[in-house]
Amino acid sequence: MPRLSTAARVTVVAGVVSALLAGGFAFWIRHEVYTSRYEVVRERAHKTRDLIANNMGILALHRGDAPTVSHPATDELYEIVDSAGRTSEVSTAVSPFQMKGRPVQPAPGPDEESGWDGDQYVTFGAPDPDARGKACAPSIAPEHSVCATIARLSGRRLEAYRTVRQGSWFNLRDSRPGRLHGSLAVTVFVVPFEAEDAVADVDRVLKPALPLAVLLIMVGAYVATRMALRPVERMRAQAAAISQRNLHERVPVPRTGDVVARLATTLNETLARLQLAAAQQRGFVADAAHELRSPIASLRAILEVANEHPDRADWPRVSGHAIEEIRRLQQLADDLLLVARLDAEPSTVHQPVDLAELVRRQLARRVDEGPELTFDAPESVVVAGDAAQLDRLVRNLVDNAIRHTRTTVAVGIEQDGGDVVLRIDDDGAGIPEPERERVFERFARLDEARSRDAGGAGLGLAIAREIALRHDGRLTVAGSPSGGARLILVLPQV
Repeated sequence: MPRLSTAARVTVVAGVVSALLAGGFAFWIRHEVYTSRYEVVRERAHKTRDLIANNMGILALHRGDAPTVSHPATDELYEIVDSAGRTSEVSTAVSPFQMKGRPVQPAPGPDEESGWDGDQYVTFGAPDPDARGKACAPSIAPEHSVCATIARLSGRRLEAYRTVRQGSWFNLRDSRPGRLHGSLAVTVFVVPFEAEDAVADVDRVLKPALPLAVLLIMVGAYVATRMALRPVERMRAQAAAISQRNLHERVPVPRTGDVVARLATTLNETLARLQLAAAQQRGFVADAAHELRSPIASLRAILEVANEHPDRADWPRVSGHAIEEIRRLQQLADDLLLVARLDAEPSTVHQPVDLAELVRRQLARRVDEGPELTFDAPESVVVAGDAAQLDRLVRNLVDNAIRHTRTTVAVGIEQDGGDVVLRIDDDGAGIPEPERERVFERFARLDEARSRDAGGAGLGLAIAREIALRHDGRLTVAGSPSGGARLILVLPQV
């Protein structure tokens, strides 16, 4: 299953994040609106309770009935109950919940002294059907607001403010003194409908607004991402148009200084490396062809001359020359194959290898080649690396010294701290200091006029340095005390 595009993924992430933020904002704003409005309702209920309790008047006292009281008019829901559990006064919307005449709130107890204030919670059950019908009569509630309040109160648990006023003597409204035994409890209910309605108003705005805002953010994120990726797409198209024939071309670098500009810079650097690698490859192929042409041409000339005059040809000598040229071809082919393998295999297997033993074997094979060979080293010097590659490295260094020395090749190994140092000195013409780095280039020759028989193909030292680098070592050239060249190989010791 293909992955979503970058623009689509950014859009999805933006949508999820914005939806979470929108949900959090909606929760916060609803909470703030509800809390602020509910506090207003609570404060109003508290003041209403005090207003009723402090301004009650007894209208009538009847034996066996609750006293009839008067108080300032209010729209809050309230209930006034005497100590016998009888209702003196109640809001129309609360009366249907007084099942069988029992008030919603409990009667004031003996422990509730006069002036006791407190808040409590009251649970409203199901309203009495008959009482509800009377309360909802059109003559009583023509606007049916009482019916709506009753419906919303059903099953609710509301906070309530309650205070108790003890009896004794009350002045009746006709100024006659009256005796009220017991006490009256005044309860004003904190009805959260106003806060709930405010939240509902907010919801009516948030429900369409928040999804629309999330959608707009997603569209904006998609468009912005597409616009931001447009330079990348242009770079991709331009890079795709660059081929082997026009590696010199580069993609334009924006002046923004951002990640797109850095990407363009990196892409141009990669193209530059590809151009350099292609140029080096072409040069390598040309040099290899040039080196191969010389022994092939020599071999062809030897055979053609012998073939033209077979009766005068010295066939043993002809075959000897031919075999020598074939050996040169084989050596060059081996070097080219090793170079290709080194380029294709970036890693090297590191195992314990006795460097001193490798040098002894290489010198033993060349005892009869002419120059005097000396070797000074401990019995065993172990380094980490690939035995075959290190053997080739030592062989190339020894071959180079034998090829250019006059009388003596001196080889020595010593330990320097955590390194092993191999030195090979010859007493030949030496290498000029300005040319000491160029000798490690492929197909490099210092003396262009010398014969290829004496100078080799120019790959030996290049291969040796490549192997040294792969073994975390280094290979350099310096002057020898005998006047020739000194090749110095440094490898980490095990």
